[in-house]
Amino acid sequence: MFGLRSVSSIVALCFAVAVKAMPSSDATIGSGLATEVFPPIPDFSDASWIWTTTQGLTGVPPGTSTFRLNIPFDTTLGPSANISVAISVDNAYNLYLNGELIGSGLDFSQPNIWTINNVPTTQPWVFAILATNYAVALNDPTVNPAGIIASFVASSLSTQQAKFWSTGLAPNPQWKGTDLDPVDFWGTTLDDSAWPAAVVLAPFGGGPWGTPVPGPASLCV
Repeated sequence: MFGLRSVSSIVALCFAVAVKAMPSSDATIGSGLATEVFPPIPDFSDASWIWTTTQGLTGVPPGTSTFRLNIPFDTTLGPSANISVAISVDNAYNLYLNGELIGSGLDFSQPNIWTINNVPTTQPWVFAILATNYAVALNDPTVNPAGIIASFVASSLSTQQAKFWSTGLAPNPQWKGTDLDPVDFWGTTLDDSAWPAAVVLAPFGGGPWGTPVPGPASLCV
């Protein structure tokens, strides 16, 4: 089960227990474990901006797009792992893991970090993103970009192992994306085999987005 403890201004829900974000002064962690292990904090240094097409750099019409990433289960991490996700989306997003809402963001210039503890490794992990591109505020719609950048760290105390992956080129796992809004796009049973691969737009620091720094963190346990 995932609960949520937020130390950012973002308010989100984890569906399993439907707990509202708590203030940072509350240091109690709801899993009941004597020791909590946090994964290393991810950054965007090896990540790239992606979108559904190369049009993401300019002239993207307002609307929503959906993205999915399937990670095979990895028993080298032991029975469970802690996952940290750094993410930024131009303009807004909902992030899901195995069908549960992890968090949301509204400002690509202020990336978020989400940490999910005690995720079983005995099944694949399906990350899904609902990304929203707003209408451009300028008179020239050709300057309206859209993009996603994300970096992930999965770690385990029991095996002292850590795995890293990000949006970008091989050997990173392949993101898929569509401008459609399929029913249950966040679910683990959805067949996304016909979805096209997401397109790499620019490395971190490239394109129109600059070098936004992730943080602060929120915790799902």
